[in-house]
Parts: sequence; C-alpha cells; structure tokens
Amino acid sequence: MESKQNMNYDISIVIPGIRTPNWKTLYDSASKACKKYAWEIVFISPFDLPEELQDEDNITLIKSLGNVPRCVQIAVPRCKSELFFLTVDDCYFAEDSLDLSLDKFKETCNYGDAMTMLYGEGGNLMEAKYWEVKTHHDFSLPGIDQSWKIANQCLMHKDYFIDLGGLDCEHYEYLDKPIHDFMFRLQRAGGKIEFSPVYCCIASWFPEESGDHSPIHNAQIFHDTPFFCTQYTDPSMWKDRIKLNYDNYLTCDKLWRGRFTKGIPKSYHELCEQEGYTPNYD
Repeated sequence: MESKQNMNYDISIVIPGIRTPNWKTLYDSASKACKKYAWEIVFISPFDLPEELQDEDNITLIKSLGNVPRCVQIAVPRCKSELFFLTVDDCYFAEDSLDLSLDKFKETCNYGDAMTMLYGEGGNLMEAKYWEVKTHHDFSLPGIDQSWKIANQCLMHKDYFIDLGGLDCEHYEYLDKPIHDFMFRLQRAGGKIEFSPVYCCIASWFPEESGDHSPIHNAQIFHDTPFFCTQYTDPSMWKDRIKLNYDNYLTCDKLWRGRFTKGIPKSYHELCEQEGYTPNYD
C-alpha cells in the first residue's frame, strides 16, 4: 500500500487507450468535470502523448502494447491517489460530473464498495437499469446473482482493487467481461455498487467490426464471452471466487496480437493505415 505522503491527487483517471487525437478534448473536458478535487490522468498506451499535452504536470503516460486488462493491471498501482476512475479514451466528460460523483462516493461508499459511472454511447444515454444484472439475458447464469449490478466504468479505492487481485488477465483479452467478473467478485465479498448521481461521459459507439473496433469485437465474441459463460456456469469455477493473484497479468503476452497484426506502429494514424481501420476521431 502506498503511503498517503505519495498521494498527490484526490482521483486518478485511468485510461488504457490508443486514440491520441481525442486526448486533448478528453483532457479539457476533465478540467470542467472536476473543479473541486485534484485530479490526474494515467494513460497507458503504445503511443506518445500529443504535443499539446506533453507539458501537463497531471498526466502520466505508461507505455504498453498489451491487451486492455493487462494495461489496466499495470496502470492502477501507478495512480497517485487513493481513488481511481477507470474509463475509455473515445469519450468526453460532462461538466461537474466527477465533482458530484466524488461527493456522493465519499458520502455513501465504503472501502470495499464501487460506483458505476453512468455514461452514454453514440449520443444516447442508457437508462440506469442498464447497469442492473437482471436487465441482461446473457447474465442469466448460475454463478451470477440477479440482484447484482455492473460497473463497466467505475470509481473505487485503488488498494481494494489490488487486494481483490484486480482483473483476470489470464483468461480475458478485452475489458468488458473481466470488469464484470471483478464486480461480481466484489459483490460476492459483500461490497455494494452505487450509481453516480449524474451521467459522467459520452463515448463513441462503433458496432461489431466498424471503426477501429474489430479487435474488440473479435476478442469478445470468439474468446472472452465463451470463457465467461463457462466460468459462470461451472460451480467449481465461480463458487468462492473472490480474490486473484494480482500478478496474473504477467502470464499475458506483452503484445496484443489481435490489435497489432501487421507490425508495431508509431502512432494511431499509422495503426489505422496498417490495419485498415476507419479512424475514431473526436
């Protein structure tokens, strides 16, 4: 556990990302979303910071070519705060949203709890029931309590995330299923999930293999979802499943081969050219 003397911020915004053309807009929106509290952004990416962000003191860049769960696992211990907010890089934050969410978190959440940071995709705000397990047919599995909630984007204590072992990087390639698994473990351990008081961000939405999402789509459909369904059907795999070894990310390949299929690009633009993606720009 890091000493409080080294905690320079009230919240760390953790962003595994590749879409560097969006980062300045994202950063500027964070400054409007969080005015009361001291904040930092921890980017973990294969690419350099955009020139216009290189002199900002409250940005940390960690270089990694790994898949998203592995990147999150590396980034969270590097946060210079007790709390972190896990989000994405194809979004912008709503004004005052982080201030209001931190206010509520401090009032209602304990060390072992988490907050779902409500968001929308493609300009659409999902109803709050979206984050209730019972809303989703694909969660109708024996190992999933139908009273539980999900938190794709979450606010919580860094040390408790580490205590529970963080994400299952050994078995998952993208973030969706391992963050569900983490939140189910948190709730099985007695933690609760609160909802943020406002919608915190709007993200882009690219269905299936459109835009730069083909590696995400393929990871979820062909790898993560089949394992997730097996894991939460077989009692020997989910019963008493709470803590993992945090270092499980060391079993992962350091290169996300599903994302980087034609060499190691130097920029997001080069990645899109190599892989034939339609760029996802702000």
